[in-house]
Amino acid sequence: MWSLERMLAEISGMDAVTLQPAAGAQGELTGLLLIRSHHQEQKQDQRNQILIPDSAHGTNPATATLSGYKTVSVKSDERGGIDLEDLKSKLSDKTAGMMITNPSTLGLFEENIQAIADLVHKAGGLVYMDGANMNAIQGKARPGDFGIDVMHFNLHKTFSTPHGGGGPGSGPVACKKFLEPYLPVPRIQKEGSSYRFDFGQPKSIGKMKAFWGNIGMHIRAYTYIRFHGPEGIRRNAEHAVLNANYLMSLLKKRFKVAYPRLCMHEFVIDNTPYAKKTGVRTLDMAKRLLDFNYHPPTIYFPLIVHEAMMIEPTETESRETLDAFAAALLTIADEAKNDPEKVKTAPHTMPVKRLNEVKAAKEPIVRCYTCG
Repeated sequence: MWSLERMLAEISGMDAVTLQPAAGAQGELTGLLLIRSHHQEQKQDQRNQILIPDSAHGTNPATATLSGYKTVSVKSDERGGIDLEDLKSKLSDKTAGMMITNPSTLGLFEENIQAIADLVHKAGGLVYMDGANMNAIQGKARPGDFGIDVMHFNLHKTFSTPHGGGGPGSGPVACKKFLEPYLPVPRIQKEGSSYRFDFGQPKSIGKMKAFWGNIGMHIRAYTYIRFHGPEGIRRNAEHAVLNANYLMSLLKKRFKVAYPRLCMHEFVIDNTPYAKKTGVRTLDMAKRLLDFNYHPPTIYFPLIVHEAMMIEPTETESRETLDAFAAALLTIADEAKNDPEKVKTAPHTMPVKRLNEVKAAKEPIVRCYTCG
C-alpha cells in the first residue's frame, strides 16, 4: 500500500496519497473535505463556492453540494476549453476552489490549465482535478506540475481494475504537502524497513472507508503499474490518444465532431444534423449498435453537446477493432439517411426491445428473479 501511494504520487506530481476512497465520487468528496478543512483552519469560512465547468461530470456539482458548498458554473469557450473571461467574472473572496477535469469530458486537454490555476490561486481558492481521464496523460504530464492542489485517480479507468458489477471501484486521492495533515486516517508510515498505521493525525477528516479501502483494487493497480513500468505507462497514454484520433478521423467523414481538433483519449460527436434531417437521434443510433454486437458508448453527455455520443476507444484496441467499430457506425449513418425507420425501431436482434428507461432509473430492480 505504501509503495502504491508513492507510485501514484510520482505519476501525479503530488506529495501525499490516500488509498481509502471507494470510487471516483468518494475521491471527489475526500478532496473537497480537504479543501474545506484548509479554509476553516485559515479562518476563511466565507469561502462557500466551488466553480465547476459546464462540461463537468454530474458527480462534480453533486459532490460540491454534499460538501456544503454552492456551485457556480463556468462556461466553455468556442474551442471547448474554459472561458477565461467568464472564469474571472465568477472568482471572488467566496471562492473555495474549482473542480476541473483535465483532459475534459469533451476529450480535450485544457490549454490554459496553468493560467486557470493561477487565477484561482490568486483569488485564494484551491484547484481540484477530477482524474477520471488520466490514462491520456499518465507519464506525459503531471497535474501537480500545472497547478493542481488535490486530485483523485480512478483506478478502474487508468490502472486496469474492474468497476461496477465487476468492481468494486477505487478512487485514491493525491494532494500537495500543505493538505496532507487533513488526509483520512490511518496514514501509512515507513520507519526504516518497517511500516505502521498512524492514527495520530489530529487535523484528519477521519476515515472515508472501512478497513483500508478496497484493497483488492490496490493490489491490481500496483501489479499493473509495476508490470508496465514508466515506459509502459507513457506508451499506454500515447496509444490511448492515437486510437481516439484515428477513430475520430474515420467517423468525421459522416458525423459532426463537436470540437474538431486534436483530442486526447476520447471525443464527442454531435448527431444534431441527423436528428434534424431524418429524425434519427443519438439514442436510436446507440440502440442500433446493439444489432452490430457493440455495447453503445456514453450518450447525451457532456450536456453542452445536445445529441452527444462520447467515444473512448482506450489504449488496448487494435486497428482492426477500431476499423470494425467505425464501419458499424458509418453503416448506421447510411441507414439514418436512407432507411431511418430501421434505426428508429432498433434493436432488431435483441430478446428485449426498448425499455422504459425513465422507469428503470427511478424504480430499479436489481434482483435476478430467475436465479432462485
